[in-house]
Amino acid sequence: MKFSPFLAAAACALLGACAPFRTDAPAAPPPRPMAVPTASPVGVQAESADRSWATIKNPSRTPEGGPIATFTFSEKQGDASMSPLAVQGDLLVVTGQFFGKGASQWGGVGVNIGAPRAMPVKAGSYKVLTIRLSSTTSTRLRVRLVGPDEATQRLGCYPMVMQAVKPEVAEYRIALDRFAPDGYCGTKGVAAKPTLENLTGIEVTEVAAPVRDRAVSFGVGAIGLLR
Repeated sequence: MKFSPFLAAAACALLGACAPFRTDAPAAPPPRPMAVPTASPVGVQAESADRSWATIKNPSRTPEGGPIATFTFSEKQGDASMSPLAVQGDLLVVTGQFFGKGASQWGGVGVNIGAPRAMPVKAGSYKVLTIRLSSTTSTRLRVRLVGPDEATQRLGCYPMVMQAVKPEVAEYRIALDRFAPDGYCGTKGVAAKPTLENLTGIEVTEVAAPVRDRAVSFGVGAIGLLR
C-alpha cells in the first residue's frame, strides 16, 4: 500500500518513529566563535611612549595622581629633621636640618614622588630619566628608583645615582643604566632592570656622611621617562 506524503508525515508525528523530514531550505550556518579580549596585567601600568612621571602643583600629590611623601634618617635618632614641604612655581621645595649632636656617621633628608595613579609602572624599555633639580646646600643629590618591596626600600638598597646639581633649577637627563644599588647592600641590592619592571617611586635625597650642623634646601620639579 502506498501512503501519500501527507499521511506519511502524520503517521510519523503520531508514532515518533521517523527522522525529521528534509526540506529544501539551506541549513543554518554554524555559530561564529566569540572574540574574547586579552586582559592586561592587573595592577601594573603598561609601558607607553615618553611619559610624564610627575609635575608639581601641590606638596602632597602630583596632578598625575602620585603621592608625595617626605622622610628623614640618621645613624643616631634626632640628627636629621625636615620642615613641611612647599611649592614655589612648578618646584617642590624641600627644607630641613642636620644636627651633629649625636655624631651620626650618615643621615639624609628626602622626598619620594610616587607613580602616576599610585600604581606601579612597567618601565623596562625606557632609557633616560629626566628630572628638574636645584640645591642651595649641596653639590650632589641622591636620586633613587624605588620598587614595591618595603624591606628593600627601608634598607636603601634600590638602585641610585649621585647627581651633581647647581643652585639654579636645571633639567638633568640621567641614563637609567647608570643606576645601581649602594655597595653596602651586597646581595640585598636590587639592580635597575628588575626595579624598572615595577617602578613605584622616585626618591630625591640630600645626604650627609658624617652629619654636621647645617641646613638642607633643595628643589624637585617635573620628572619624566624617555625612550
